[in-house]
Amino acid sequence: MDEIFHFPQAVKYYKGIYKEWDPKITTPPGLYLFTVVILNPISNIINLDVDKLACFRLVNLFFTTGTIYVLYRILQHHHKCDESRVLLLSSFNIAIFPVLYFFNFLYYTDCGSTFFVLLMYYWHLKKFYFFASFLGAVALLFRQTNIVWIFYVAAEETLQTLFKFSNEGISKKHENLSLFSISGFKVFLPLWKKNWKQILKKIFKINIGYIPIAIGSVAFVFYNGSIALGDKTAHESIGQEIGLTKKRGSIPPLGVG
Repeated sequence: MDEIFHFPQAVKYYKGIYKEWDPKITTPPGLYLFTVVILNPISNIINLDVDKLACFRLVNLFFTTGTIYVLYRILQHHHKCDESRVLLLSSFNIAIFPVLYFFNFLYYTDCGSTFFVLLMYYWHLKKFYFFASFLGAVALLFRQTNIVWIFYVAAEETLQTLFKFSNEGISKKHENLSLFSISGFKVFLPLWKKNWKQILKKIFKINIGYIPIAIGSVAFVFYNGSIALGDKTAHESIGQEIGLTKKRGSIPPLGVG
């Protein structure tokens, strides 16, 4: 696992060495920055042996606890009638899914990344869009690919806005029309034209924080030549790797026995 790269880099950040960077690391320094924020206050209370990996793995305890709580609040939002005990158990159950659970024992980006993505989603549900976009930007400091989740929450609420304006002005015979069907589009388009100022105002209010993040992410990919930082060869597609290997003459062309 990439833990062997993350740990030495985190130790450097903990010691205040911010200018040295391992080119093998392909994610931003969010994990290391938050490690410093979490471990520094603890080190003022107890002596921490920063040469031990276990010390840094403790950071996951904070992220995982936060993830369980945020999941609980999200479930509360979606299932208002359920008992708190059931929601809490469900939150714990989700948090220990194998895709996340085993990363709790490694010093890796998954726990922090998941926590901030869920926290962004929670505040988005509460319609604090600008604050949610800020949390989305923080999530990007852990994983650049979290831009997908930022796009998801922005698109989801934008579509909800279109649904709202579409449903308010249609007659009963058109109630079951799909927004994405051709017939539905023909019915809804005049309504959108009629209320286009209100729709744009609402959509802009939702996305005012997400738009700069999207523009910045696209600009970063164009400038960097890839979504990955550092050693990009570790994140090439299989097709690219085969092409490069064929050029070097290490393997025969595909289809040759």
